[in-house]
This record gives sequence, structure tokens and C-alpha cells, in this order.
Amino acid sequence: MLDRGKISARQAGFLMFTFLMGNAAVIVPASATSFAKQDGWLTIIFAALIGIVVVLIFTNLGLLFPKRSIIQYSEIILGKRIGKIVGFLYVLYPFYLGALVTGVFRDYVTTTALPRTPAIVVSGPLLAVIAYAVQGGIETLGRVNELILPFRELIVMFIIILLITDFNWDNLTPFMGEGIVPVMKGSISVASLPFGETILFAILLPNISNIQKVKKSYVLAVVFAGMLLTISVLTSILVLGPAVAARLNFPTHEIIKYIEKMGFLTDMDVLGVLLWITSGFTKIAVCYYCTAVGLAQWCRLSDYRSVVIPVGILIFIFSIVAYGTLVEDAVFAATIWPFFSLPFVILFPLLMLIIAKIRRLGGSEQEG
Repeated sequence: MLDRGKISARQAGFLMFTFLMGNAAVIVPASATSFAKQDGWLTIIFAALIGIVVVLIFTNLGLLFPKRSIIQYSEIILGKRIGKIVGFLYVLYPFYLGALVTGVFRDYVTTTALPRTPAIVVSGPLLAVIAYAVQGGIETLGRVNELILPFRELIVMFIIILLITDFNWDNLTPFMGEGIVPVMKGSISVASLPFGETILFAILLPNISNIQKVKKSYVLAVVFAGMLLTISVLTSILVLGPAVAARLNFPTHEIIKYIEKMGFLTDMDVLGVLLWITSGFTKIAVCYYCTAVGLAQWCRLSDYRSVVIPVGILIFIFSIVAYGTLVEDAVFAATIWPFFSLPFVILFPLLMLIIAKIRRLGGSEQEG
């Protein structure tokens, strides 16, 4: 094992919850309402159900090989050549996702707090701090997240409570006004981002001490993240209206600024940036860690820390080169990303699970 650090199933569940909230709480309300308008909140419910299926597939697969990650056991299941190719794709997936989230983070900060600020000033220091955390291992990430999580969610609930009196329940009508098709289209988009991205946690399974309990922790993480994202989308619709929420790049941030207009609190946008930094930090850190560990496993290195800095530099460069304007990024995330991520999230894990079951691979005798 490249990282001998261990986290409990509970810490892994907390980490997945924060990972799911990550940039999703900022961008998903706009995506959901653009597809399904006033029924956008329904897309989260259906997407979360798909997310539970994804979790069940990769955890059942991982439990067959509890001492190996998906990059390692893909060679056992698919053979050395094909498995090596599939394993490399699972190195590229967190790298690509990490660059995407870093780009969204940069756009959010430069749009809401630091306009006309060069990308290197925003993304560079963030990735440098994350690199330091990744060097500390999964145990460091798990403990820091467990410490911050309760305070972050208390702030979220505080914001929602402040807005309750301004809810316009007429914004939710007509229910299913355009039928089920827009809701299902939105569900596919949201299922891929963020719920399908939990496939990264198939790389973390060997670092969980009580791995037999991880399935329940992961499912609960998806359920609670789905509930909070549903509330986030509902709040956007009830306060801003579906038409406005769909047009905004960051409707959640606009909701927080709306509290300032109520007159009794100021500088609430700083609170929004703080929430995004803490959750976005964790998501980028998980992507960064999985890329570094996955690359080390694929190259059969003895220690992943030797590739942490090079991986960070590549994520930084790719986040600038590969992503353009906010509009382009939003279109990519809503229309292209679901099809790009489908093989990683469903097809490869399901195929490997079926093959492993047919060939009766895995188990303690092979793991030993």
C-alpha cells in the first residue's frame, strides 16, 4: 500500500459527503433549473438514486479486492493489457475532474470576490496548500474534513433559515408542468456531476480500516448530500424563481447576497466564498490525491509522494488551458460531461463486477 494511513468508514462517508457538495452546491441549482425549471428539485432526487446504484456497484466490486484499488484489480479482472489501459483511464479521470473543479473555483472567486485577478494568483496558492495536505496522506484529509464539516453545515442551515420568510411557494407551480422528460434529462446531468464522480472513492477503499461498513457510510453520504442539494435547488427556486436561477452562473451565491438586501446582515458574500473554499478544497484534494496515488499504483512506484508536485503542476496548467469562459464550462458540464463520464461511472465497474462474479475472482485467499 502506497499510503499506510487509514480512515474509518465514518470518515470516508463524511469525506464523500463533502466531496459531493463541493462545487455542486454552487453550480447544480442553475443546471437543474435550466433543464426542469420549477421541477428542478426533482432532478436531484432521481440523480441521487442513480448515485446510490453507482456506489453499490463499485463498493461490491471493491469488497472482492479489499487490499487493492480499482486501478490495481482491473488488471486481475480484465487481463494485464486491457486492465492496464482501463487502470490508466482511472488515473486520467480524477486528474481531469480535479482540473475542472479548479477551473470552476477560479471562475467563482474571480467573478464574485476578486475580479480581474490573474488565474495564477487564485489557483496557484490553493493547489500549493492542497499539495501539502495530499503529502500528509488520506488520514490528514479525513481528519481535517471531519473537523470542519459540522461548522460548515451549521452555516448552511443558518442561511436557509434566514431565507424561509422570503420563500415564494408559487414558484414551484405548475408541478411537472412540462412532463417527466425535462426532469429525466436534468437527472442524467446531475447524476454524472456530482453523484457519478463518487467512483473516485473506489481508489480509496484499501485505506479504510473497517471496510465492511463502508457501503452503508457511502450510501448515507449520497442520501444526505442528495437531501441538502435538493434543499439548495428548492431555495434557489423559491427565492429567485426558476427563470432567474437558470440564467445565473452561481445562483447560490446570489441567494446569499440576497440576505444583505434584507438589511440586517452585511458582507454575506464573504460567507459564501468561505463555504465554497472549504468544500471546494476537499473536492480538489480528493481528486488530487486519487490522481497521485493512482499514477503511483499504475507505475508501480513505492511511494506516491514523489509524483505529488508534478501532478499538481499539471492540474494547474490543465485547469487554465482546457477551460474557457463560465458559459463554455457550464455547457460542457451539462451536455458533454455525462457522456464522457458514463464508461468510468457505470460501464467499466459493472462489466468488471460481472466478470469477477462469473470467474469467481477476489476473496481473502487471493488477496493474501
